[in-house]
Amino acid sequence: MADGYAQAMKKKGFAYETTESIRKFKCPYCGFEFSLLYARTFACQGCSEALTGCPKVRCCKCDTEFFMNETPRINTKEQQKFMADHITSVVEDYRNRYGFKRNG
Repeated sequence: MADGYAQAMKKKGFAYETTESIRKFKCPYCGFEFSLLYARTFACQGCSEALTGCPKVRCCKCDTEFFMNETPRINTKEQQKFMADHITSVVEDYRNRYGFKRNG
């Protein structure tokens, strides 16, 4: 479902980083399917590195952490940094809009 949604967004002119952040992939360890944005929003919630451009993603099911470039469509360190920065900005924007404060 998310891949179809990502394709429709791409056809409407949404940027690469937006469409790729919602595409589903399988955890390389347990096979659970999720998107990068979902993982950053839920599995990384409360982690201080989640708002600093962390290049890792955490599976929401098995809690295993791995680098974004271990996912199917992020192949280089440059893409990994680009996606990490994008996802950080999305989460930070959400937190700012709804009055969440950074701890520390």
